[in-house]
Amino acid sequence: MSDPTVQISQGELVGTVEQTPSGPVHRYAGIPFAASPVGVKRFGPPERAPSWEGPRSAADFGPSPVQVLGGPLAEAVPGMAPDRVSEDCLTLNVWRPENGGDDLPVLLWIYGGAFTIGSGSLESYDGARFAAEQNVVIVTANYRVGALGFLDLRDYGGDEVGAVTNVGLRDQLFAAQWVKENIAAFGGDPLRITVFGESAGAGSIIHLVTAPGAKDTIARAIAQSPGVDFTQTAEIAGIIAGRLLAELGVGTAKELLEVPADRILAAQEAVVMRSMGEYGAMVFHPVVDGDMVPATPSIAFARGDVADIDLLIGSAAEEMRLYLDPRANELGRDGLIEWTRQYLTNRMGGKTPPPDRVAALVDNYARLGEGTSRSAGADQWAALTSDGGMRLPALRLADSQSAHNPRTYAYAFTWQSHNPNADMGAFHALDIPFTFDTLDRAGWGEFVGIDDAGRAVGHAMRSAWAAFAATGDPTSAVSGSWPAYETGHRTMKILGTPLEVVDDPLGTLRAWWDGLWDEAARPAGFPV
Repeated sequence: MSDPTVQISQGELVGTVEQTPSGPVHRYAGIPFAASPVGVKRFGPPERAPSWEGPRSAADFGPSPVQVLGGPLAEAVPGMAPDRVSEDCLTLNVWRPENGGDDLPVLLWIYGGAFTIGSGSLESYDGARFAAEQNVVIVTANYRVGALGFLDLRDYGGDEVGAVTNVGLRDQLFAAQWVKENIAAFGGDPLRITVFGESAGAGSIIHLVTAPGAKDTIARAIAQSPGVDFTQTAEIAGIIAGRLLAELGVGTAKELLEVPADRILAAQEAVVMRSMGEYGAMVFHPVVDGDMVPATPSIAFARGDVADIDLLIGSAAEEMRLYLDPRANELGRDGLIEWTRQYLTNRMGGKTPPPDRVAALVDNYARLGEGTSRSAGADQWAALTSDGGMRLPALRLADSQSAHNPRTYAYAFTWQSHNPNADMGAFHALDIPFTFDTLDRAGWGEFVGIDDAGRAVGHAMRSAWAAFAATGDPTSAVSGSWPAYETGHRTMKILGTPLEVVDDPLGTLRAWWDGLWDEAARPAGFPV
């Protein structure tokens, strides 16, 4: 059998064939969707990739974006370490079922990694099984990360060297536009492009869909565990850029172009450590620039900027158990109250929350864990920050979007891992191998203790994701009924054992958090 070929706008591609339990898949890897962003283009917007003469092999993945290799972030869950990195990284990968036909729904994956690590070629994101099982086209794309993807150089002569803000987001949109232009050659429908992603990938998506021109390319979005309120202000972004330049001993963007990438990475890590106490652990992330990101996602969704894009959004039930902090076990009630006061003050833009409300919140989470394996201080802190940082803000976006688009859906991923060495529950990033059917890759199976019930949850997820990409409704024969989300009932699908539909499962938690939030970040009337 000869290798599959396609003709795209840049030239002819020669792919490979992968066998899956659901049938053969054609894979095209390492396709340049933009020109190499090196030299004077280091901080510039993505530009159209050059064409080539004759057949071009698409057998091998391209290099991953420049990032720190190893370390606690990459090692928190399996399969997050790329094999090689380069600034010349703007490539994407396509999987299409061999016998799938034409005009198939298209799903474009945006990877996570705290905006500082990640790659579209990681084994966890292999799209072959998903594509074959659900008869869809799967695409994974690289984008620039860390300082090379999210450094704001406007105060340091960025304009003089063609630097722009939110480079990583611009890469993502450029990849989506490439997909729209070329995906028909792979059997995909250019009018049914769904972006989906987890963690910083989902955080990227909720910014990406607010960008001018996004609705002309993207039809639907699936946001898995987004950090909704992690958007940098121009002021803080400028401070971070200044610290990076100072760490490197340079004063302008022009000088920064001459600094080797490995030195920028080292400076990036130093700035993160220096700035963590003031601005949190993620200081390189999307910034409101009035251009690519006109407003925070909370504001943009509330005012209807994203009304044309269908939305499916949700979180894992115990997000922050991935990052259990054993120090919280020694704090006692008073210590947890102080941690919570500081946490809420940061989340409320510096406003001090009422002391009685802080104490009540801590006591509520203590009662929530009573008589369970979640009663220690670290458990309480993980539950509190899971809800305040991820689960409830995601529902705030669902509330906003449902007011403008009836094709809004929400879920909670509740299947709990069974790792005998760590009681991690339904932790952050657990849903990744369920999404791609890669539980037997990169050590995921051993890490989560997979069982048949878990495999069934994964099958239901992929079926729902494919149905949503095809029609805007995640209801399918495998996932079952999935009513739309609206504020009257706040109906959510529980992706666990059993699969079920529940009205307002987080209602009690929303009441606990009523008023303990940054008023500028949320629409009027949302009690979180």
